[in-house]
Amino acid sequence: MKILLHLVRADLALFLRGRLALFWTFAFPLLMLMMQMALFGQEAKLGPVTLVVHDMDHSADSAAYARELTRGLRLQNSVVFRLIDPAPGVKPDLELSIPAGFAQAVREGRSTEMKLETALAAGPTLEASYGMLRGFSDAYNLGGLHDAPRVVMPMPPAPAAAIDYKLFLVSGLAGLVILSTSLMGFAAPLVAAREGGMFRLYQLFPMPTGVVVLAWCLSRLVVIVLASAAMFAVAWAVYGVRLGAGASGIAAAGGMLALGCAAFLALGLLLASVSRSVAGVTMLSNLLYFPLLFSGNLMIPLGGLPPLLRDTLEFLPLNAMMASIRRALTGGMSWQGDAYSITILAAMMTACLLLAVRRFGWTPRDQH
Repeated sequence: MKILLHLVRADLALFLRGRLALFWTFAFPLLMLMMQMALFGQEAKLGPVTLVVHDMDHSADSAAYARELTRGLRLQNSVVFRLIDPAPGVKPDLELSIPAGFAQAVREGRSTEMKLETALAAGPTLEASYGMLRGFSDAYNLGGLHDAPRVVMPMPPAPAAAIDYKLFLVSGLAGLVILSTSLMGFAAPLVAAREGGMFRLYQLFPMPTGVVVLAWCLSRLVVIVLASAAMFAVAWAVYGVRLGAGASGIAAAGGMLALGCAAFLALGLLLASVSRSVAGVTMLSNLLYFPLLFSGNLMIPLGGLPPLLRDTLEFLPLNAMMASIRRALTGGMSWQGDAYSITILAAMMTACLLLAVRRFGWTPRDQH
């Protein structure tokens, strides 16, 4: 144990001396936090708000109401609505149902309460969207000569496990720290140390290879935990970010974060094992880092993508990890519902470790 702790301290000291690694692990995520909060911190959702209108009455009156409502939504500029047709498996942000009997209620001068359901988090976007729906419904009411309003638009309850953009962003930046530390701050330094001959020193010590590799992974895990804690602290103190989960939810999120760290550090170890030079591992890391940065549901929600592409990206290990962490932070995580995330991350970790062990070497590749 003493040897392991000594190796962890030594590797942390080596890491903290690298200015580039410190920038990508600590400074860059904090800069992204401040920039994204300044641009979008007051928004609960980016991109268009998808809306499905279900006409259950199938009458001329209900069709006229739906037509006038959708025409008004297209003309306003406050919220970008994207009207879509009902389809199996499609989960819109807002679902508006016109009940059966609407036309008869209009003829009799009675009001009809619309049914409105939402997947949006409570916040400015939901309030603005509801305000638009209610405002254009009120405009439709003014067109009728009835004592009672023809349409009543109730405020929909937000989902219990909804997440606002602030918590979405800070949790996504924790995923960014995992990604950047595993690739930029782990794989590349390992190749540089091996090609520089530093690994030869470890062969002089009477300890298994696994102890050395474990020490490297633990040191990077400490770095990730510290960087993530710093971001959550800044988000709490400066931007008022609060967690909606109790102690069990926070523990579950921490467990998923640790499993994700292990999986992506194993990926970084694999890249270091198969690369022959620092330039080679840097190229491989960039080929993985930037696509995952924009498709990993980290800072930019993927709700505006086509449904097929969005559903496909949800199966990626990074996306699955982030979805489970966010569900845990809002009290909605369950072992059954998040079994895929746990399985795919464990499988990724195991496969990368097995492949890395077969290709791992202590000496520079040109001396093998």
